[in-house]
Amino acid sequence: MLLEFKKNGYKPSTLTCTRADGTKTWTKLHHGFELHDLAHFAVEMELGFKKAFYGLLSEGFSIQDFELPREQRPKALVPANLPPEALQTEHMVNLLMINHVQHNPDFDLIQELKAILPQQNIPFPEGLTPESLKQIQTAFQDLCAKWDALEEEGILELTFKLD
Repeated sequence: MLLEFKKNGYKPSTLTCTRADGTKTWTKLHHGFELHDLAHFAVEMELGFKKAFYGLLSEGFSIQDFELPREQRPKALVPANLPPEALQTEHMVNLLMINHVQHNPDFDLIQELKAILPQQNIPFPEGLTPESLKQIQTAFQDLCAKWDALEEEGILELTFKLD
């Protein structure tokens, strides 16, 4: 699936996802939400997650499906029905974003996840190790740098493909 993050100056940026079959889903992004979606890409690609946000979009769900109130979402996207990967990813992304904003070198994302996930009966992601976390953080930092360097009206293209 091709992801296109378009920087639109003072207007909201956009995210367009073009699936392998040519169908698309897109949305305007709230200011700063580009980084959240880039963090999703880093986590999902590095851990090989096929059933988190981008994987579900590639299966045919629309971005708008995720934005609906819980009672209006497709049954598969109600939090209680989401695959563990989707829930794990959301927590990891939120923690990556917190650390990105706070710049705390002592922040231990793995320990935070180990404290948070059991409270919600979510298993710890099997592939998350200190080494894979470092790869996620590096990928996320690289994506942030590419986004920051992008000129107005520029497009950051990424390919979400897991075989």
